[in-house]
Amino acid sequence: MQTYLAKDYDWPGVQVSGQIRRSRRSLISTTWEEQETYTWVSSSPITRTSARSVSAWLRQHWTIENGVFWVRDVSYAEDRLHGRKIGPCLSIFRNVAINLIRRQGYSFIPDGWRAITNLPDRGVNLLL
Repeated sequence: MQTYLAKDYDWPGVQVSGQIRRSRRSLISTTWEEQETYTWVSSSPITRTSARSVSAWLRQHWTIENGVFWVRDVSYAEDRLHGRKIGPCLSIFRNVAINLIRRQGYSFIPDGWRAITNLPDRGVNLLL
């Protein structure tokens, strides 16, 4: 697999690939409403491991991705904004804000916003 991908697709370093099949349904439904299959590739060497550990590794990766990008998309409406030229700078500020709010122990970013907005001195102290 590794030689084939590196040679035919110019993906040097690819160690492993696989597919994930996901099925979704509502809690009250008895039939699957949606089924999707995704292909993934990785340059991390996965040797002598089980499908269960690979699955846990992939879930952990998407937990991190969803935790950051979902907050930026939903809480900050990043996908709807049109500031393409200043987007990278705004993204840095949003990441700083998210990390400062989480460091204060808030599980939900909007809760942190409200608390900091209601106590402006507290928000300034976060930066010191």
